[in-house]
Amino acid sequence: MQLKKINIAIFPARYNDKYYTDSIASGDFTRLAYYNDICVGSIAYRLKKKEGGPLRVYTMTLGVLAPYRGLGTGIKLLNHVLDLCAKQNMSDIYLHVHICTFITFTPTVCMME
Repeated sequence: MQLKKINIAIFPARYNDKYYTDSIASGDFTRLAYYNDICVGSIAYRLKKKEGGPLRVYTMTLGVLAPYRGLGTGIKLLNHVLDLCAKQNMSDIYLHVHICTFITFTPTVCMME
């Protein structure tokens, strides 16, 4: 599975079978990014129903191989999902962030109305 291969290359964590089952079940919300026929990144989401509330979109992973960062690949992946959410009137998108000491991270907040 290409998603598993790219995750192993990008992330220090290893994901269980449920992660991949949820990724496939989310349909268009999970995407691979290619550059000259090389898989260089991915975005994976899980759709969750909040008790008594709307369907929520949980960002499980978003990553791009180091040599291909800075080319706009990550933002294209993110925009794809934001567009899907807008078309389906979903406004509850969330994620958890793991920050490694060797990565410089500048948080950015995106709001959808």
